[in-house]
Amino acid sequence: MNLKLKRFPSSLLRWFNKKSSSTKIPTHFNKDEKIIRSIFSPINIHNSKGTLLPNSFRTPPEKDEVSVNRLDYTSVDFCKELAKKNEKAGDRYYFGFAVLLKNDIDEANSTIVYSPILAPKSDINPFHSDIKIGYIPQRGEPMPSEYSKKINDLTSKARFYVDPNPNLIGWFGEDINM
Repeated sequence: MNLKLKRFPSSLLRWFNKKSSSTKIPTHFNKDEKIIRSIFSPINIHNSKGTLLPNSFRTPPEKDEVSVNRLDYTSVDFCKELAKKNEKAGDRYYFGFAVLLKNDIDEANSTIVYSPILAPKSDINPFHSDIKIGYIPQRGEPMPSEYSKKINDLTSKARFYVDPNPNLIGWFGEDINM
């Protein structure tokens, strides 16, 4: 078991507690608010081209939710720490981020809802939200084309930022200011 992926560094946890207690996060979204999604390889990346696959914004079976974070209220470093925590050795590795504006989500005929994670204590994330496409896919059944189009639209609108140092603590990639 890799304990580094199971806990937050104490400095980041102190920052998180200070940030979350000092900032009231609104339930509504501004049209130009930045929304960030962790991208994992190989499941979200077209390896030969290095581009995002639509799988990056596909909702899991039996749910209508794509987990994202509200970048305007947190930091890329915090989001990277969460992504590293959610890696699965041998299955998926943190690779970078996809960033959308709230307006991009609207233009893809999808919605976003603020859904902070408040428990358990080890997983608290007041910046968490979910993109919803309006459809709950069933395992083993094809998704209707109108919902596949929404996923493709989200993928094509996303700005993709590859992390040049995915194994280091902190973000050292391109500035994520759209």
